[in-house]
Amino acid sequence: MPHLKLQKLLYYVEAWHLAILGQSIIDDQFKAWVHGPVSTKVWHAFKDSKSPVFNKITIPAGAAKRVRIRMESILMPEQLSLIDDVCKEYGKLNAYELEALTHSEKPWADARKGVPPGDASSKVISKTTMAKFYRARL
Repeated sequence: MPHLKLQKLLYYVEAWHLAILGQSIIDDQFKAWVHGPVSTKVWHAFKDSKSPVFNKITIPAGAAKRVRIRMESILMPEQLSLIDDVCKEYGKLNAYELEALTHSEKPWADARKGVPPGDASSKVISKTTMAKFYRARL
């Protein structure tokens, strides 16, 4: 999966978790970067690859199963269901479609106000705005 797509899927997991369950699930703020929302913790975890935005992230054999088992041990069933639903709904879109979608939505656009297109930004996307925007879409 391209890093760009991973970032957007994580953003939507956080957004819908805030909207539906009323709390954050990701221990990070999302920044309103040029290509859409970015968790800097995840960015830094993968930044040493040749081109972390566009290169595919691969998971070693067996790691996905270990991650799922770990998730099941720490998350509630409704959280796992939400993650699965987000991945089913948004996972069918490619990285550029997800980027365009986040750019068309209020949380990213509000955080980018005053920042010229194409310019770097470290502005935080408001979790309150995320929760309100996605809750209104239910």
